[in-house]
Amino acid sequence: MKSSTIGVHSILVVFLTLFTVGNCQAAATISGSEDAYGQPGKNNVSIASMEAKRHMDGGRKLERERNLQGAIASYSKAASLAPESAEVHFALGEALAKAENYQEALVRYTLAVTIAPTHTKALYGRSQLCLRMALYGQAIKDLSQLIELVPGVADYHYQRATTLMKLKNITEAYHDYLRAHELNKKYPRPTLMWKKGSISSKSV
Repeated sequence: MKSSTIGVHSILVVFLTLFTVGNCQAAATISGSEDAYGQPGKNNVSIASMEAKRHMDGGRKLERERNLQGAIASYSKAASLAPESAEVHFALGEALAKAENYQEALVRYTLAVTIAPTHTKALYGRSQLCLRMALYGQAIKDLSQLIELVPGVADYHYQRATTLMKLKNITEAYHDYLRAHELNKKYPRPTLMWKKGSISSKSV
């Protein structure tokens, strides 16, 4: 009888031990699942990226349909979901510039360039916007950076020359006009008129 009691106790202890281990493993599994979905992790980042892409695609579609305000709203949602994406801020900046919301467009172009300093489209977009807003110094900086990043583009030299003229930097403007002509003959060859302090151009 005594040995029988010991045997029952042994079986009970083994059963309780297995039950406890099983419960701990189950709890760990459940806890892991909650961590994966309850905490901001890779899955949530992926979902946010997918949502941002969906809004970006929607914004492009709305732009093609000439629904500019709808596109801006869609790009804005994408920007809130993917604040570190230079491409999203650039797209929003372009749409805002088309809507003549220049101050907001400038902010978005600047965010794009801050995140991705070599984003040539954002740099060019900001340079053109700065020209419209008479921010000539910044326009020259952006165009100069573009010339460094992508040498040999005639339009960048021509745009910088035009901007330099607005600041009365005649000699520097002349050299840029000349460089634009050398790179692409569609741009007229400049002639420096020292006495009048201006530049004229003639087709060759």
